[in-house]
Amino acid sequence: MFGYIKPCAPELKVKEQEAYRAVYCGLCKELGRSYGQLSRMTLSYDFAFLSVLAMGVRGDAVEFRQERCMVHPLKKRNICQSCGSLELSAAMAIILLYHKLQDNIADGDAAEKAACLLALPAAKAAYDKAAAKLPALAKLTEEQMASQAALEKERCSSVDRAAEPTAKILEALLGSLSEDETQQLVLKRIGYLLGRCIYLMDALDDLEEDIKKDNYNPFRYCEAQEGESPQEQAVSSLYLTIAELIRAYDLLEVQYFEGILSNVFELGLKQSVDHIKEKRMNTK
Repeated sequence: MFGYIKPCAPELKVKEQEAYRAVYCGLCKELGRSYGQLSRMTLSYDFAFLSVLAMGVRGDAVEFRQERCMVHPLKKRNICQSCGSLELSAAMAIILLYHKLQDNIADGDAAEKAACLLALPAAKAAYDKAAAKLPALAKLTEEQMASQAALEKERCSSVDRAAEPTAKILEALLGSLSEDETQQLVLKRIGYLLGRCIYLMDALDDLEEDIKKDNYNPFRYCEAQEGESPQEQAVSSLYLTIAELIRAYDLLEVQYFEGILSNVFELGLKQSVDHIKEKRMNTK
């Protein structure tokens, strides 16, 4: 996950901003506490969102306390205390980090490979601990990452196929948040669409760099439809996916953080796409 799933901050209420920041800081502390201080480098908006969604769906008993942290040592801040949802998000962040390091070692430049090789032993130890907490998700992630590698090796020209592994990982992850069959179906659909969104946004965002480094990117190989470039098609597809996500979210029953979650689905996702689109226009 890459930091694209976040709220549109100006549209959040003050209390919602404070709660979201408290969850973000709580996840940071959970990573350090469970997997060592270096694991805090994996912190992203995506996993903060996952924590908020998991708490909202599960109805976790959420506790906030005033604490200091090493980033803000002079002033206490509200920090969400450890709970099952933070533990889930932290474990999944570590699982995906480990596979990201392996991917960089296989396909990165010399500097990336060297840095990832140095980090790999500590990441492997943290991965083993996280995988023991989420064995089914760890196994699925390993299978889907292998599938992703195979698609990249064959220079897959289908954007839909290329996005499938990420979509399936998020589908399984979100589906695990509820035991209610109806809500589980809704969560799986949301997860699949979110995974697709994340993959397409990341591919679109990295296109120029991937071309420069001769890395795989599905938009380098897909065929453009008449009158529209592959990149323009990607933006259109992302807007349609977000619209479908909003419809799926409307079917979801949440107990907490409804304002934050609605903001992410209805405003934040489109804002992330618009930001990528604007950045590409400025680059051109």
